[in-house]
Amino acid sequence: MRNLININKLKNLKNAIPILLVVIMGTTLVSSCNDDLLDKSPLYAIPEEDVFNDPIFLNGYVASTYNGIKVHYMPAAGGLIGLTDLAFIQTQTNGIGGPGEEYLQGGMTPENVDALTNGLWAHQYKYITNVNVFMEKVESSAIDPAVLDPLVGQMLFLRAYMYFELSRHFGGVPLITQTFSLTEESYSVPRNTYDEVAAFVLSEVEKAIPLLKNHGEAPSGAATKQAAMALKARMLLYMASPLNNPNNDLSKWQAAEAATKAVIDAGFTLHPDYFELFHDPVAEDEIILARSYTSLNRVASQGGWGYNYDFWPSGFDANQRVTPTQNFVNAFQMTNGQYPYLEDGITVNPISGYDDQLPNLNRDPRYYVNVLYSGAVVQIFDGSKSAERAYEYWEDANPDIPMENPDWNGETIFDFGKDSKSFWVAGKTPFHWNIQTGYAFKKLTDFTSPRASWDHDYDNVTSYFRLGEFLLNYAEIQIALGNESLAREYINRVRKRESVNMPDVTESGDELVRVYRNERVVELNLEDSRFYDLMRWKAAPGLVDLNPARGITSLKKDWSDGGKLSYEYGEITTATERAPWPGDYYYLMPIPIDEINKSDGALEQNPGY
Repeated sequence: MRNLININKLKNLKNAIPILLVVIMGTTLVSSCNDDLLDKSPLYAIPEEDVFNDPIFLNGYVASTYNGIKVHYMPAAGGLIGLTDLAFIQTQTNGIGGPGEEYLQGGMTPENVDALTNGLWAHQYKYITNVNVFMEKVESSAIDPAVLDPLVGQMLFLRAYMYFELSRHFGGVPLITQTFSLTEESYSVPRNTYDEVAAFVLSEVEKAIPLLKNHGEAPSGAATKQAAMALKARMLLYMASPLNNPNNDLSKWQAAEAATKAVIDAGFTLHPDYFELFHDPVAEDEIILARSYTSLNRVASQGGWGYNYDFWPSGFDANQRVTPTQNFVNAFQMTNGQYPYLEDGITVNPISGYDDQLPNLNRDPRYYVNVLYSGAVVQIFDGSKSAERAYEYWEDANPDIPMENPDWNGETIFDFGKDSKSFWVAGKTPFHWNIQTGYAFKKLTDFTSPRASWDHDYDNVTSYFRLGEFLLNYAEIQIALGNESLAREYINRVRKRESVNMPDVTESGDELVRVYRNERVVELNLEDSRFYDLMRWKAAPGLVDLNPARGITSLKKDWSDGGKLSYEYGEITTATERAPWPGDYYYLMPIPIDEINKSDGALEQNPGY
């Protein structure tokens, strides 16, 4: 078995994939207790022909292939949001701290891109190989077509999704749809163009749609007809976007329009409660495809200790691997529909009613779901302990006057906050304070569960497609087609969610584009969209290379004045200094150098690297 695994890492060889391991993992995902399994050969001795002729084993094979979908917490906490204007990566605790820092300084190269993407290229092709083996083996399968066809549809969908993922990172990539035999003269395959890869994705989903079950008929988390429609619509949106449509061919926008409208008309509705979208049970009324954050799913996709450990502040004894910027916080309007700051992000909007000394009052309701701010009260669970406490970023305004806090006890309560730098300096938490902005991400955290666990089933939901995204996508398409009134209508549909109910947008022209893009930040942050949005819009300058990046630079609590908080805002000097955007070539990542070297000259590198 070890030899087979090693071979699979090197070449996409027929019969060299570790099928038994895949089936063992997959059958565990499908069912941990099934009487039929008792009548089978031991798992270590399953003949290959049994795998592709037994519905239970084949279901396991398909289920394991879902691990090929890049989850939102890969390549590291927050995905690539720390490479945008919305967040900082903690270089000391984030899995892509080093290569992320190099990226922001203009130093992404073929040598370090694998570290930046956590081996995305090889990961996707590994699971594409699973699909290719499946497609060849089931041609002679004896399984009833009523059972087999939906599995074929799911695998077509998965292969399409993985090629979509590769295309938005690297552009054109090799289209490999068959396994290689041991007698092949060469295993080197040249790149296809971006347009060819995109066309392949579309053809795969078109073949998948008639084979797949409808939403509600398939198990939660399995690809459906509507999920395939959603992938088609998203692929067409990327094809129409400026990066891939430099001449602004309106027919591409029209194709995206039709496909996106089909998703919108597929029977989904906005879930009334925005918070519930990201927690179990899956909101099937809005969510088209999602994955629950169970221990099995998380371990299979390298999810580690969980979102809490990734996002909770250091004072919560967690790593806070990624930290929100002031840009992110400023995107949330006041309840009157005004932005708190003018476009420079520094000058308070005089008609907003915003007070920078009371910054958390009267904000868009989604602010309180997304932003953990000083004073926000949460429930903390850790082992058998449970405690309600506030996020306390503040320092003591009068450090020369000890024991001012009326609850001071010198053990668990102090004059400074439990999430302040002083708390860390005093040795009250082992977790490094490092880059802080006065905020933490809250949306994907689970305050009903432990701060860190490998085997706990957290209540988080990772949404891959949901109606809210496609309403906004449709608005973007209408802006591109010059239909601003229709664009506003679809933005406002998202803002009228029952738990949100924000005022209608009325802007036009460039201001409508700004409002639309901010709405995506507010609605879709941490859903694996911001980095790729900036790339496809070719909008990185001033955002990816955000300088200076801002946050709360000082927050002090004055116990002698009833615990009044005083805020100061400014540049976060501990954050990685970002170099000017290197140029258009940086919109695509380089192909990893190992893949170039192994290709015997067949793979051509992206320009600029």
